[in-house]
Amino acid sequence: MVAVIMLSVTFLLLSTTMARARADPSSTGSTYVSTGSSTDPAGPVDLAGPTGSARRVGPATATGRAAPQPWPRPTEVVRSAQSAGTVQSTDQSITAVRSITAVRSATAVATGAARPVRVALDRLPTVAGPQLPLTVTGHLELTGAEQISGVEIRAELARPVSSRKELADLRENPAAPAGLNYPTTVLSEPVASRLVPGGLPATFTVGARLTGLGLPTALRIYPLRFTASGVVNGQRQVVGTTYSFLIWAPATVTAPTPVSVVLPLAEVPRLRADGRLTDDDLTELVAPGGRLNRLLSAVAPVNGRPAPPVALAVDPLLVQTLQIISSGPYEVATPSGPSPRRADRDAEAFLAKLKAFADAGGTIFALPYGDVDVVALTRAQEFHSILVALLTGRTVVANVIGRGPDATIAYPGDGLIDAPTLDLLRRMGITTVIADSRLLPPKDPEKTYTPASATGIPTSGGVARVLAADQQLGELAAGPAGPVSETDLPTQAESFQNLLAETAMITAERPGLARPQTIALPRYWDPPAGWAQTVVGGLSTPFSRPVALPSTPAAQAASAETGSAGSGSVAQAVPADERGRLTYPDWARAAELPISRVIAAEDLRSQIHALRSVLCPPDSGAAGVRNCAAAGIDAMENTLTSSESVAWRTGAAGTDGADELGTGVAGAVRALRDGIRVVASRSVSLTGKHGTVPVTLENNTEAVINVVLSLSSSDRARLRSATQVKLTVPPLQKVQVEIEVDAEGAGTFPVDVTILTPAGKPLSAAPPVRILVKSTVFGVIAVAITGGALAVLVFAVLVRLVRRLRTLRGRTSTGASARTEPAPQGGGSTLAEPPEAAGPQRLPGAAGVFGLSGGPGPSGTPVSAVPDGPGPHEREGVPDAASADGRRTDVPSEDDGLAWLLRAGHASGGRGRQR
Repeated sequence: MVAVIMLSVTFLLLSTTMARARADPSSTGSTYVSTGSSTDPAGPVDLAGPTGSARRVGPATATGRAAPQPWPRPTEVVRSAQSAGTVQSTDQSITAVRSITAVRSATAVATGAARPVRVALDRLPTVAGPQLPLTVTGHLELTGAEQISGVEIRAELARPVSSRKELADLRENPAAPAGLNYPTTVLSEPVASRLVPGGLPATFTVGARLTGLGLPTALRIYPLRFTASGVVNGQRQVVGTTYSFLIWAPATVTAPTPVSVVLPLAEVPRLRADGRLTDDDLTELVAPGGRLNRLLSAVAPVNGRPAPPVALAVDPLLVQTLQIISSGPYEVATPSGPSPRRADRDAEAFLAKLKAFADAGGTIFALPYGDVDVVALTRAQEFHSILVALLTGRTVVANVIGRGPDATIAYPGDGLIDAPTLDLLRRMGITTVIADSRLLPPKDPEKTYTPASATGIPTSGGVARVLAADQQLGELAAGPAGPVSETDLPTQAESFQNLLAETAMITAERPGLARPQTIALPRYWDPPAGWAQTVVGGLSTPFSRPVALPSTPAAQAASAETGSAGSGSVAQAVPADERGRLTYPDWARAAELPISRVIAAEDLRSQIHALRSVLCPPDSGAAGVRNCAAAGIDAMENTLTSSESVAWRTGAAGTDGADELGTGVAGAVRALRDGIRVVASRSVSLTGKHGTVPVTLENNTEAVINVVLSLSSSDRARLRSATQVKLTVPPLQKVQVEIEVDAEGAGTFPVDVTILTPAGKPLSAAPPVRILVKSTVFGVIAVAITGGALAVLVFAVLVRLVRRLRTLRGRTSTGASARTEPAPQGGGSTLAEPPEAAGPQRLPGAAGVFGLSGGPGPSGTPVSAVPDGPGPHEREGVPDAASADGRRTDVPSEDDGLAWLLRAGHASGGRGRQR
């Protein structure tokens, strides 16, 4: 019975409200505010209006509009019923409260189904307070197919957010804000009488003063829900919902958060080694409405005012390319060949605007030339290339802005840097490095507030100040990012409110302690029109203030100690070094340029350096500099540097552009190097100890070359020559040089001719030219051996002659003695003839020497090995000498048997012929 009574009361109230709503459909209504109080302020109750909900109308304001009054709470309705005697118990009153709350929630809580109306907020207050009303401007887009009438907007608050983590969850998780309870209604107004399919969006502006809500007197961030309801097919229902944040700042905020902004002006490299551009897209980027033009316009000083406190990180290659485009004419490489272009006035205006920013006191620092990946180059130990890129970048930017840029600041690609690179940059004079905050986590993870961005890290070159660019602030400052469908993207006002809420949350984490923060915008930031101006100009709030990039931690702390204007308060000192050690996770290393690509580029750079030393050696002066410029050496090295840019990192522009630039440089180096070559005969003959080897050096380039010809032989002991010959050859000419050589012996010697730089390094890795030197001259050792052999031969002949003379002299004296001696008694002959019976005599050792042996002759008599006949002395009329025992003294000894047999045979043959 009690339940029936409660339901009757509920339906009675709803019926009365609906009836009065229909009675006055033309009423515009006013604001509804739920204060949470248990009493109703005085004032008449206006139940008329298209929303079908009761309204309290207060006294008229100065504008003639009724002042907004609070909604009656459900408990108040119950009390009215109890006073009328319709409610009998407290439990039954709770049931009534739940019933009324459920009815109100039917038009407030999102159901998760697709809504036919998109609620978009175009303008939100930066901050709200007792003296700052909440005014919201937006529009409604009908996405469904059915007409909606009597559209009303309602704004409601949930409990305040307690941490940045909770704030991020509400932004990134669509279900998180929908699951909150929004007990406080701050406004509710009709905004459109009808939404028709295919019609224009309906704009609205609603507002309310947030007095009497019982909100605290401290900085708070509240989730804010906007709900659109309307009548569809005769029934009122929720047709659209969106979420945002309300920043409540009832009084002056002590120690607002200082925020420094770093804005890169960089672009993908487009300048080739031959001076042509890979495409002409850069002219569109600097034209009005282009990406780069929008960025620079956001910070350009107006009407002689100082430049905003934004640090510009300028890409030197970008401004160098714009100088080429603005001066004109220039050429663009196309598949059909070079395409000429005229000078571009937009590029000239862009450079003038950049110079005006510098003249107005704006902070400008130069990125390394080509925006090289300093971490990857450090890992490849190419330290000199990093230093050259830093110095070249500063020089190029200084030529554009008319003064030197800040040389103490570095912003590596995406803020990713490791300890070795930080150490190297510090030794090169860099004192401030901007890094991703994820690389510098807080020392104490239990702390519930965000530490200051600045921290000091010791290095071998001194303490380096590292500014941890807040990753969440950077993503929010980058602008709307969400689903592909544009209708689902948040508006700029909603996105900027997210950024402000995040900044306010940092301030609210620890009131009174200013912790400066750094926002580093993306390298190739492409914000929508107007967004860059919103970010740069909208950070000056009661809870945040833009400051220039700090130069020292002390200056940063002193700057942070200054309160907001007119506050008269002094903030606490900034905590020292609340950041932990510098880390470098795997995902950061994976984003680097591949080390193989860096090594290949540096190998090509060494070839460029070799050509530089040939075309413009250190002692060549200004003429050498002009010579190198005419040959394009500087352009080759600069283009090669741009092939190592962070633009070609993983997930960026890809590596195709880097390959194109690197290939062009390799082709230019090869053409220049191949134009310097040695021409010589394949073989050269030397007829004497001294001779020359003719070598021709051809210079087919359009530049003067200074080289060294080097001759080397594998047998330096036998072939000696001048090791190196310095030559200077004019353009498109050849020089022949006669290189003297000394041969120490006969033979064929390979000689290698190599082209060296003035520093003595090979000009290229190509094999040297080989010449075969043939020599016919005897060497010292060969002459000595031949002379020695001849001397031994002569000595042997002389010994033989002396021995022969002694033999002949002995024979002569023996014959003379025989003739003067008396004849023996008996009248015997002095030369005893062997008896016939004794048989033929045989010389010892003579048998078998030539196959001779005793045997019967033709007449049956035995044949002697030595035929009969007169001896040589008898033939010459000299009697043969005989020994005392009757033997012939002229018969050779056994050692001379061979010679004697030869003579005997010759004599026998002669005697036979006589017979």
